[in-house]
Order: sequence, then structure tokens, then C-alpha cells
Amino acid sequence: MDELNGLKLADLDQALEAIKADPEKAQTYRWSARARWMRGFKSKVTARDHQFVVDEPAGFASVDEAPTAVEYVLGAFGACLATGFVYNATKRGIELYNMEVALEGATDNVLTFLGLSEEGHAGYREITAKLYVQADADEAALREIWEQTVKTSPVGNSLSRAVSLKPELAVV
Repeated sequence: MDELNGLKLADLDQALEAIKADPEKAQTYRWSARARWMRGFKSKVTARDHQFVVDEPAGFASVDEAPTAVEYVLGAFGACLATGFVYNATKRGIELYNMEVALEGATDNVLTFLGLSEEGHAGYREITAKLYVQADADEAALREIWEQTVKTSPVGNSLSRAVSLKPELAVV
């Protein structure tokens, strides 16, 4: 078998061997992105050679041309879970036929972001992620893969653990 779930198995093995050969390089890699203000509440984010736009809903004095930053957080978590599930299923030789992660989040108190309250915080207090999957495996195996995926998700771990934020200002 050369390919499983749209992944070239030889390429996946080669990438894993490269990481095993120099794990420090993988562990010290720093992700980066830049957000450049465009107008209104709209920003263009660049990460590697990719770009996406972030905006606010039209009811919030904006033009609603893109998802909000908090919607991108949900999307990033969902994509991370999907990627992890594909990876873990592929490692076990399980063929996937169809998969979707549905996410929903509730913020603690959005009024703090607007300066209308000092109670709580503006971030998510709860995120629900539900996996819908059709695969060549029984429910117990899929549940194990899902649990491993959630446990090892980089985005999930970033959301569920304290992260040291180091804001700086440079006036140009």
C-alpha cells in the first residue's frame, strides 16, 4: 500500500524519521504569523506562504467579509483534531471514508472585550468538539484514536493550558 487516507506513506515515514533523527529541531521550532490591519476591524494574517482575512460581523460596525478571530480559533482546533485523527488512523492502518469535526464555543463574558464589564474574561469558557466519522474500524478503535487525538492536539493543549503571553509595543 503506497497511500492511505490521501497520505503518501513513504513520505510520512520519511518525515517521521527526519524528526526522530533531530528531535531538538522539531522541539525548538517557533511558529509565526503576522496580522496587518487593513481597515475597519479587518486584518490580513500571513503565516508561511498563506494568507487569510479576519473581520467582525456586520452588526458590529464592520462589513463581515471574513470569520472573526474567535471563529478562526474554533476552526484551527477543528482542523488540528481532523489532522490528528487522520494521522493516528493512518498509523494504525485504518481507512477513513468520511470525517467531520463540528465545533461550538461559548465565551465567558464578551462584554469585557468591549469595556462594558470587568467580570470574567472575553475568551472561551467552553468548546465542544464532536467527531462524525465513517471508517474501516469498530467503534472502540475509533474512540481510542479520538481520545489520543484530543490528548495530543497542539491547538487543544494551547487552549486548555496556561500559555505565557509576552505582548510588546514598537512604535514606528
